[in-house]
Amino acid sequence: MLGIVGIGVYLPYYRIKLSDIAEAWNRSPKIPGEKTVPAPDETTLTMARNAVVNALKHADITNPEEVGAVFFCSNSSMIEGSYAQDIAIAVGLKPDVTIADLHGSPRSFTTAIQMCVDALKTQRIKYGLIIGADILVGGLGTSAADTASEYVSAAGAGAIILGNDGVITELEGISSSMSGMKERWRALDEKFPRVGDGRFIRDVGYINVVVQAGKGLMESLKRPIGGFNHIILQQPQTAWVSRALKNLGTPKDSLKKVLSGPGFLLGKFGDIGAACLPVALAEVLDHAQADETILTISYGAGGSDALSWNVQKSINEKRSNATPVEKFLKYKEYLNYTTHLKYNKVISQFV
Repeated sequence: MLGIVGIGVYLPYYRIKLSDIAEAWNRSPKIPGEKTVPAPDETTLTMARNAVVNALKHADITNPEEVGAVFFCSNSSMIEGSYAQDIAIAVGLKPDVTIADLHGSPRSFTTAIQMCVDALKTQRIKYGLIIGADILVGGLGTSAADTASEYVSAAGAGAIILGNDGVITELEGISSSMSGMKERWRALDEKFPRVGDGRFIRDVGYINVVVQAGKGLMESLKRPIGGFNHIILQQPQTAWVSRALKNLGTPKDSLKKVLSGPGFLLGKFGDIGAACLPVALAEVLDHAQADETILTISYGAGGSDALSWNVQKSINEKRSNATPVEKFLKYKEYLNYTTHLKYNKVISQFV
């Protein structure tokens, strides 16, 4: 049986209320919710390391040298150099461990899952570690899409450990879809990402490929959307997720449950890029019961992967080892808008 043997997350202590962002943009301040803000000394690497420590503890892996591969996935880590290598050294892995850094898309997390699955199926490794970590910032502020991204761009990290022993959530199947869409992009000499037309990205990019990937998986499993107990989609905007769920055939009562229940991070933490799916999955697994099924669908740079998971009875044995997502919901401090910009390094610390 191949699947998740452990999962860990890390979310920054600092938060900003979305109503404070709206006020700074001279918009109506009646916007509920909040998002994470990294501390001045936090990076994707430091957040990732904390998530990995929690994942190893949850997996009950006492000998880190049993981990044979590390995949670091991010939209916002350094352009040159390897954070996968840094993580491998930080947690005491063997020198012959396979390392890879995947950049440029939140979808990189599910791409890494497929790479890790291939290594596990050939028995080349015993366990594989996959990390998603991002510190996202808004666009250039020149369009409606840029302004919308300011409300959701956030920070966080999540890590999963895949293996064949001690599985708490079995991987049932994978389906993928791709288009030529690029919703965010940034050249090497640019500090902030550029964001395209929001409506075009939403309809032709996000909804189109997410639905194709989801329907492809449901057809292969011969299971309708109503056959999943939990549904997790990549979460760039609430309205986008809602429309995609409707196009997938999600019943109205289930739609409300998805947008307000465990696994929906917007309004609680924000859009955390490559960390979205592992953090959302961790929150669902904090409460999931044996034999429940979970549908996860990634999205980024015009591509999407849909994965189905089946929760195993062994999840109850490891629940006491987990660091619940609820802990990060409660442990926080709010910042004002200017401090939020400083901590995200949008403006100087000395302003």
